[in-house]
Amino acid sequence: MKKRVLTLLVATLFSAFTYAQAGFNIGGSIGFPYENYDGYDFSFAYSIDANYLFEVNQAFNIGLATGYGQAFGDSYYVGPIYGNFNTPDFQYVPAAVAARFNVNRRLVFGANIGYAFSVTSAKDNFNNNYYDGGFYWRPMFGFNLNDQFQLNVNYIGISDYYFYYSAFNLGFTVNLN
Repeated sequence: MKKRVLTLLVATLFSAFTYAQAGFNIGGSIGFPYENYDGYDFSFAYSIDANYLFEVNQAFNIGLATGYGQAFGDSYYVGPIYGNFNTPDFQYVPAAVAARFNVNRRLVFGANIGYAFSVTSAKDNFNNNYYDGGFYWRPMFGFNLNDQFQLNVNYIGISDYYFYYSAFNLGFTVNLN
């Protein structure tokens, strides 16, 4: 899986250089985790993102995306035998292909698809890594306030065989052309 994602990223990078530069964007968002791995609850999340997009035509941009995200683990009472269960924080760095479709000057739809590498090395009671990273997808809907600033709503999903993380996010992006 990692080799396929890396191959896709390299192919996109080489093909993207044939088009005009659309720009470098940075942004941040706050998230509200939803439907995560059984028994592992997160209370709040944030992410910082960077995209470098190339213009294919006036309506479509493609490029590379990365960043950093963190979800804060929650604590809850399991029972008198087990006591409190503390979910460790989950930290990840995505490497993804980014695509944006400009409906008009104000509305933007897009997605980031790639792999999220886990920075966390948490283990469960059986000494298994349950934060290994995994397939990363991030569909988004944005509203351009002007040529430099954008408000957006996005969803982050990260999954592998044993772990699933998802969050709904509210974000702000700055275009640094």
